[in-house]
Amino acid sequence: MPEVKTSKYIDASPQQVWNFISNIRRVPEWVTMTTEVLDVSDESLEEGSTYQERTRIGPSTSETEWRVTKIDPPHLQVHRCSEPMLDAVLTMRVEPDGEGARFHHHTEFKMLPAFRPLGWVMERLFDNMVEQEMTRTVENAKSIIESETAS
Repeated sequence: MPEVKTSKYIDASPQQVWNFISNIRRVPEWVTMTTEVLDVSDESLEEGSTYQERTRIGPSTSETEWRVTKIDPPHLQVHRCSEPMLDAVLTMRVEPDGEGARFHHHTEFKMLPAFRPLGWVMERLFDNMVEQEMTRTVENAKSIIESETAS
């Protein structure tokens, strides 16, 4: 499975970072590939929570369902999507780092898992784009959290 790892220092407390990334309704504000959250099963994120979102990868738009498979507040969240268009595992970790927090974002993904070998071709075509989008996603989170903390 291709994977993208990125990490950023955020000038905010680990709890502030955790609270932000745990608010699924805010995902479209910072996750570049998510255009809309359609439904959330639980407003307070917990193991087993599900949410549906509209996702755009390259020219393709689809609706995906994600499930929180592991959560250890305020440190770790693991989300899983198993759809015909996308099979992905998103792991987010928050840890103290000096006066602020370090936010780790790790995504493993298969594009078109039900349609191999076309999926492998798509992964190779979009690998760099996915890496750039995940980097922008974490930078967006940093920018929003720090601006809200400074207010």
